[in-house]
Amino acid sequence: MTYTTSLTLLDGVRIVTPDSLELITPYVLREQQDWFEDEIKFLRHLLKPGQKVIDIGANYGVYALCMAKAVGSTGHVWAFEPSSSTASLLAEGIAANAFAQVTLVQSALSSASGTARLSRSPHSELNALVHDLSATTETETVSLVTLDECLETYCWQDIEVIKIDAEGEEANILKGGERFFAQLSPLVQYEIKAGPDLHMHLIEAFAALGYTSYRLVPGLDLLVPFDPEAQIDGFLLNLFCCKPDRAARLAARGVLLDSAGLETAGEPIRELLGIDGSLDVHYWQHAIIGLPYGTQLANEWEVTMNSGGSEEVAHALSLYTLSRDSSLPASARFLALEASFRCLETLCGQQASHLRLASLARVARDYGSRSLAVNALAQLCTTILQQQQVDTSEPFLAPGERFDSIVPGEVIGDWVLAAVLEELERLSSFSSFYTGASALQRLHIIRELGFGSSEMARRLSLLQERLGLPA
Repeated sequence: MTYTTSLTLLDGVRIVTPDSLELITPYVLREQQDWFEDEIKFLRHLLKPGQKVIDIGANYGVYALCMAKAVGSTGHVWAFEPSSSTASLLAEGIAANAFAQVTLVQSALSSASGTARLSRSPHSELNALVHDLSATTETETVSLVTLDECLETYCWQDIEVIKIDAEGEEANILKGGERFFAQLSPLVQYEIKAGPDLHMHLIEAFAALGYTSYRLVPGLDLLVPFDPEAQIDGFLLNLFCCKPDRAARLAARGVLLDSAGLETAGEPIRELLGIDGSLDVHYWQHAIIGLPYGTQLANEWEVTMNSGGSEEVAHALSLYTLSRDSSLPASARFLALEASFRCLETLCGQQASHLRLASLARVARDYGSRSLAVNALAQLCTTILQQQQVDTSEPFLAPGERFDSIVPGEVIGDWVLAAVLEELERLSSFSSFYTGASALQRLHIIRELGFGSSEMARRLSLLQERLGLPA
């Protein structure tokens, strides 16, 4: 008998899962009260009441049910989940939320209709169609349908978003959906990384259908063109893609920048913002000095700034401050964030003194360069623990946004170390489910420093329970 539990997310949506800390989804939802991907937060912001969406590979319904809440009773969600046991719990989740706007389809999507074998992993997120008939993996037989068939069956016309997470079956889904993607023009979220493998061929496959790929800039909730030639962040899991007409509509809403828009706006905006170096180096004070830690350190920072040598740091912080100004157009905010990131990356490469690495980690995370943020935090953490002191004399950004509102008090060193450790814990892995016992020491230190969040307390408690350790 499988015991189940109903877990409530930050947005009030209830997800029904197996009641086990040995499984990914229930563990993550207990730990973070949400799924660990930035994309789900973006879709909550993007979707509006009355819109229609499709979720392929819905699993227990984290995305499907959150999207159902966003589109409301006048919208609709079609959730495809082939696994019988997982679909059963998704059905319970739909009922628990009283979502009449969700249609659950217990089928897999592929290039042709029929039946296939679906692997039955203990972790339902990893279930996949088995094409090797000699495989000995435990499986169940599931029905197959195509997007083109569903186009007629469900009379789809205006689909806003389609999410595809099919554990390697994406290319076949595209083959079975050529008419769907030609007739309709949704925003597509697709998995670019499964396990250690990057499925770069999907970018070309979507491009052949007229869909350009974009990546999410998490700090701005903004889609920007994805450059496959650039260094790809090690934590990147998903991309988005759409046709030009959809891109134009999203750009009008300020949630997407296309290449043409960036090129057209680039130089005028750079000049307007002073990204070329003419920006007032004191601009950062508009935001940072007003924060509790900024107010506490203002006099110390003034002495440092007057002595010279920190102008480039001030410029980078001013650019970041501009990127946070919601009154500016999306293009201006992105270019300011990118320039701040490049500036801090160069500065820390030359001299990672004071708390420049903390600023770099904050900006890199917002920009979508999570691996670099983790490396910066790890380097800074090592330095602080080795030197047993913190140099706060130069202006800096708190590594994580939560610490913007926390008063350091008389223990500014503890506040800095806690901020670094908490953000390192949050960013170095998608969840403590994956790090296991190796996270215990860090979580104990965070608790002892006294500035930890409720999530850090949950992480420690969950690990202790999972590993059979005393609280």
